[in-house]
Amino acid sequence: MSTHDDHVQRWIKALTTDTEAVVDLYADDLVYDDHADRDHVLSTAITKTELAPRLAPFANSDSANGVGIHRFDVFESFSLAGTGGNPAVVIRWQWTGQDLETYRGVPTGGKTLTTQGITWHQLDADGKIARETTYWNDTPVLQELGLPIITPEYWVEGFDPSTLAGS
Repeated sequence: MSTHDDHVQRWIKALTTDTEAVVDLYADDLVYDDHADRDHVLSTAITKTELAPRLAPFANSDSANGVGIHRFDVFESFSLAGTGGNPAVVIRWQWTGQDLETYRGVPTGGKTLTTQGITWHQLDADGKIARETTYWNDTPVLQELGLPIITPEYWVEGFDPSTLAGS
């Protein structure tokens, strides 16, 4: 198994089982930016103290407390040349959440939810995560929960964007 595969497996396992262990994978000088995890409400985490509560829900194991059980399945990962001669890793994953009371504040009605996303890690010289950027595809989940989010099919021949404008 490659070094980046080892990193991905350690991160995914710790993320969904042990908040203290996953936080330990991050450098003391960190930047954590989760695009869709209340990025319009919370500032980017730059300390482990700020990071821990953002990651803690993913390690929840109590299906009755409303936080939900979270699973991440890795589709693929890539090692990249990072900054300062240190590697970077890109991880494409699928998230499944069950027993969540809400998703982004929207009641789930007991539905098991699934979406995909991508995470980029810039590692430091010690192999710790110095920078993380994560993008979630919230649209299909929010649509499944009944929010009226339109996803235009711009690629379909003859699509007319003006049909989206209200009267």
